[in-house]
Amino acid sequence: MLVLQRWLGAAVVATALVTSGCTGQHEVKVTVKAAEGEEAEASTEEAAVTEAAGYGNLVGTVTFEGDAPHLSPLVKAKDGGVKDAAVCAAAEVPDESMLVNAENKGIANVVIFLDKRPKNIKEELAKPPTDPVIFDQKGCRFLPHILTVQIGQPLLVKSDDAIAHNTHTNPFRNTPFNQAIKADDRVGVPCNYSKAENGPIEVKCDLHPWMRAYHFPVDHPYVAITDENGKFRIDGLPAGTHTFKVWHEKAPGDAKLLERKLEITIEADSDTTQDLAYGGSKFAYTPRPAHRSVAVSRLQAGGELILTQTEGNR
Repeated sequence: MLVLQRWLGAAVVATALVTSGCTGQHEVKVTVKAAEGEEAEASTEEAAVTEAAGYGNLVGTVTFEGDAPHLSPLVKAKDGGVKDAAVCAAAEVPDESMLVNAENKGIANVVIFLDKRPKNIKEELAKPPTDPVIFDQKGCRFLPHILTVQIGQPLLVKSDDAIAHNTHTNPFRNTPFNQAIKADDRVGVPCNYSKAENGPIEVKCDLHPWMRAYHFPVDHPYVAITDENGKFRIDGLPAGTHTFKVWHEKAPGDAKLLERKLEITIEADSDTTQDLAYGGSKFAYTPRPAHRSVAVSRLQAGGELILTQTEGNR
């Protein structure tokens, strides 16, 4: 193939077909670069992509439809049968995999994030924060249960327990971190991510198998984790329509997505509200509601157990 390049411009402006000594046609690509001293002009389409018509915020609440599920603790207090019981069973270790606020049905630990890094990130948000994200261990629990960290932002793994732990990540695009964390390490061990992951990745302690958490390395600032009331907020989004994903660790499938393509239009200079609600069918596992039956409640209040024999059972 004959390729002619005249270094007079940066954009391909023509593609032609010419014949040579061989039979058939040959593709000719002409690349034109601006002359010395002449500024290259961006196309109107390109400029529209990189210039935001203002910035706005996304706020909302994620709620559970139905009875709030109840989870038994992963480790009961004073359970002498667990490893390192003096530390790990000093207090109850809760199951944080499906936390629903009994009062407002808000679901905690739902991750809402922009599907792709936009070209027009707000200037003050374009660089990753310099303050380190802290991933701690206390009472044989990872704290927090889910965290986000931007590529280039420091992440330190610490421990506030008087025993050793092992922090072991299971990334898809990054090198796994698998390191012992010594007792009472308040300095912290750096855990670095060089690439963004498509969703949160699991973190575990090989010494204490009930310990599970998630890290979410991202390459932009547009991600939020719902709080104990199910509320979230993402600031400084470019105005316009964006595609978001919604993740929860108990959502079915490997991707654990409640929403794969949630389109939301962000209004400039204001809060755009997007509330979400999901029933038990949207989760791979929904524990039994935390309510006692009427019969059990009556017995606990001092009622009598009355056996009634029907005619057919005599």
